[in-house]
Order: sequence, then C-alpha cells, then structure tokens
Amino acid sequence: MTSVEPEFMIHQATHLFMTEPIHFQVTVMNKSAFIWVGQSSGKLGDLSMAVPPLATHNTASATILLGKNVSEQSKNLAPSRYKQQFYVSFDLNQSDDMLLVFVEKKLMELLKNILA
Repeated sequence: MTSVEPEFMIHQATHLFMTEPIHFQVTVMNKSAFIWVGQSSGKLGDLSMAVPPLATHNTASATILLGKNVSEQSKNLAPSRYKQQFYVSFDLNQSDDMLLVFVEKKLMELLKNILA
C-alpha cells in the first residue's frame, strides 16, 4: 500500500490598496486550499467553503462555516477554475467595492502563480 505524506505549502503576500496594506495567505493542501485575506488585525473573519461544480452543473457550491453570509466573492472565487475545494476567509471592509475588486485581482494573480 502506498502512503502519501501530507504536504502544506504556505504562500504569503502583501499589496497596498491606496495606503492600506492588504495581506494574503494561501495554504495549499492536497486538492484544496485555505485562503485568508485581511488587514493588519490578523483576525479570522467569515469563513466559507466552496467546492467545484459537478460535471452537470455550472456553478460552485458554497456554505458558511463561520459568520453570517457567504459572499459571492468567496463562492465564485476559484473552485470552477482550479477544480478543487477552497476555504476562504475575508477580514475586510465588505462595503468597499473597489477594495473587493482589488483583492480579487491580486488573489487571482497569486493563485495563478501558485496553482499553475
């Protein structure tokens, strides 16, 4: 019987949005990834889980693990593109649309480099 050693790869980045540093951490596991995006407080905010769509569906399925609601950003961020499960936690001011667009762009660049 062949055994597989668990492997976790942690990737971190910080990007400035206006003058505010936004921190990104992606922990890559076997066929899944944990994504945390936040500001200097370092808190674990809402936590969602998204899985890629089945062959007969076009949209990812998502659920809330911690918090009040699943944001569309968390739900549709990457499971369809990368065909793996994602845990996503955003500790950001959710009302700032420009910030969310910035975060999504930077996160997709980071994921492209990590998961490609």
